[in-house]
Amino acid sequence: MLRTPSCLLKLTRVVLSHKPCALFILIFVFVSFAYHKLYWGIGEDPKSSVPTYGLSAEISCAHYVPSPLDIAGGPSPSTGNVFFVETSEQTAPSYLFSCSVESAARTHPTSRVVVLMKGLAKGNASLPKHWAFSLLSCFPNVEIRHLDIQELFSGTPLKRWYLWPLRHWEPHFLPNLSDACRIVLMWKFGGIYLDTDFIVLKNLQNLTNALGIQGDSVLNGAFLSFEAKHKFIELCMQDF
Repeated sequence: MLRTPSCLLKLTRVVLSHKPCALFILIFVFVSFAYHKLYWGIGEDPKSSVPTYGLSAEISCAHYVPSPLDIAGGPSPSTGNVFFVETSEQTAPSYLFSCSVESAARTHPTSRVVVLMKGLAKGNASLPKHWAFSLLSCFPNVEIRHLDIQELFSGTPLKRWYLWPLRHWEPHFLPNLSDACRIVLMWKFGGIYLDTDFIVLKNLQNLTNALGIQGDSVLNGAFLSFEAKHKFIELCMQDF
């Protein structure tokens, strides 16, 4: 005949003599186990568990391409354009970059949101396989295009500035180049320019011939909204 171990009998007597404490411990253990099983999947069969994935580089969605923007010249499009510019060779947009473009596309559904990136290939080459391009391409009003700086600067005083042989060796060349690009975009096409760290919360089309401020006495070109061929932008090009 099997006999119950003495240690088990002692444990049973202790539990029965301390029912409230024992009940609390049992509830605590059960809740802890349930929490870990629910949130961390402890005890799941690996074969039946659902695999997790990172952000895919390819996302299929409906997308149309609006009419191309004639950077070299010609009649100016409507002031409904929202521009973003990347003057480095970077072709892997950050999360903040992507959120900025997405927020502009959502708050300006009837405007073209044009992302110009110098590092992209010219012509009709496909975009690099990157999750940001796939996600942004789902917005029908977003265009992601190569930035041809010489073509953009053609017919403006900034073409000579850009073609100076030693220009690229300046210590702050890329920030200055970004400033030059936004000025020319406002001059040629008008619309809105935003830095790629802006999160847009509402439509900005009611702001015309305006720019950002930083503090009480400092202007900031991170936000520009101007009509094409505006005199102020012309003076900015001449004094650049």
